[in-house]
Amino acid sequence: MHKSIALWSHPRSMSTALERSFIERRDFTVFHEAFAYVFFMHEERAAIPHKNPDPDHPLTYPEIKRMMEAARLERPVFHKDFPYHCLDHLLDDPGYLSGQVNTFLIRDPGEAVLSHATVHPELTREVLGYEQLARTFDFVRELTGSTPVVVNAADLAARPEATLAAYCDAVGIPFLPEALRWSAGEQPQWSTWSGWHTDVAASDGLSRPRGAYRFTYESRPDLREFERHCRPFYEHLDQYRLQPAEEAHT
Repeated sequence: MHKSIALWSHPRSMSTALERSFIERRDFTVFHEAFAYVFFMHEERAAIPHKNPDPDHPLTYPEIKRMMEAARLERPVFHKDFPYHCLDHLLDDPGYLSGQVNTFLIRDPGEAVLSHATVHPELTREVLGYEQLARTFDFVRELTGSTPVVVNAADLAARPEATLAAYCDAVGIPFLPEALRWSAGEQPQWSTWSGWHTDVAASDGLSRPRGAYRFTYESRPDLREFERHCRPFYEHLDQYRLQPAEEAHT
């Protein structure tokens, strides 16, 4: 069976941009937030703007796992998701987590919360995702006896080549510099969440987020409370952040 790399993150973390790089590689089958079906469609635990491709049969957690495991029989798999979509399932399924390479991506909540509110003004604490991300990280670290790879979006934005090279080295795959650039446009994997990935769809490579937010912490004081809630979980993971080399691989 081929390698499976999981990128666990929280919304508005540059995770789709990193995923887009893996789409560009063309040597991985890429799954985009497949476990969201569990949270939003099968269990209907929250409402968020999306398109339901199959309202009569939203996929369950075991079905999604089987789909990705079947793909591994043909080629390596990269899947990007948020642990809050299926946290209880993940914590009850150590065999699944131990059978893949689990990596983590974080972004400073001071930026991510405002970015999230720009796309989804009615956001709630549950869908911020930092607390569940930290719980998953700690669980994987204890389960495997080693510290998973943690990437900070600030490094990915400031030094994309060095950061992606370090990430590839850490997960044991070749670094492909050509995957740093791509042609702008929507990808089929994103169709369910149309509207959430306009910045990545309009981009042609890894770069800094625009930072054009709909709200400020002054205009939405409730968002500051969200940021304060997220920060300890962010700082917990950030202490393990991957340190890219000063010079990128060539």
